[in-house]
Amino acid sequence: MVKALYLCSLKERVGKSFLSIGFIQKLKKEGKKFAYFKPIGCPRGAFSQKSDKDIDFILKTVYLDKGPYESVCPISVPEAYYIDLIDADKKVEYLDKIKTKYQEVSQNVDYVIIEGAPSIRKFIRVGIDDVSVAKALGIKDMIYISSESSDKCIDDIFFTKNYFEFRDVNLSAIIFNNIDFEYIPRIQELQKNHIDRYNIPVLGIIERSIKLFSPRVSEVLEAIGGELINDLASMGLNNTVETIIIGAMNAQAALKYLRQVKKAAVITGGDRTDLALAALNEDVSVLILTGFIQPDQKVVHIANEKKIPIILSPSDTYTTIRNLERLKPGIQEDEIQEVLDLMENQINWELLL
Repeated sequence: MVKALYLCSLKERVGKSFLSIGFIQKLKKEGKKFAYFKPIGCPRGAFSQKSDKDIDFILKTVYLDKGPYESVCPISVPEAYYIDLIDADKKVEYLDKIKTKYQEVSQNVDYVIIEGAPSIRKFIRVGIDDVSVAKALGIKDMIYISSESSDKCIDDIFFTKNYFEFRDVNLSAIIFNNIDFEYIPRIQELQKNHIDRYNIPVLGIIERSIKLFSPRVSEVLEAIGGELINDLASMGLNNTVETIIIGAMNAQAALKYLRQVKKAAVITGGDRTDLALAALNEDVSVLILTGFIQPDQKVVHIANEKKIPIILSPSDTYTTIRNLERLKPGIQEDEIQEVLDLMENQINWELLL
């Protein structure tokens, strides 16, 4: 009988696609028969860019030649304005379509990796939330993902456990993902004192990888809707961004912060030539100039020499920061092996499989 590994979470952006990539690679390495399935994709647009970019990436890299996109993701509901674009009357139609495709992909395999919606709360108004989908597919056990590096994770876990029990499904296991290194001992303490007594298996505690969970400059560019103004530094779009610094102080004060960080994105006004020049002499991945103000040519010249991209943001500093907060970094092709290495060491595969 096929075993479903249904990944779900209370909060968004916990790394379900990251875990799916790791699961696919591990099952492939172990020679297991498996399928990957995402019942509801979240495309970038309602009328253009209709595919979920995480699914696109998985199909292009680790899950090749597995049929058309629609066989992996039968329903697509865009992130923006989705409440206006779908109707609860479509619930039966959507669930039937999901069931049909799931039955097709689950034939002749031992495992199906199911990547849930951004949150178990998503789509609940129209009855196609994760729990409703799981029950329609006859799945009773769901794997909960937590990425909270604070004691609030316990309340979230037990809220979800009680909610699942109310709806007749089971929180079968927990994976802690993207956890700050210094918080891992506390997670282990909470596991011993609060989780184990309820017989909820913890499948793994995955430490936050700065490299894997840091965005590339190209992703920053897309997130803020900016414009690259120095094409000679376009190779720097592949740089990772580990820290964000807002340059609202004088150059001398900014240096104190710049010298303490690595691979920073420095956000300042295009008219702050002094601060921009100071930043370009430190470990900076990208210079973001707000207000769409063109910088001094000296700034552009030095940035080109150092291959540091300069991005003009059309928004003010506050809006630019808010857009960056919504950024969901994706795994890059050159990081796929690192995903497997990290998860092989930090997931209890014997227990999972």
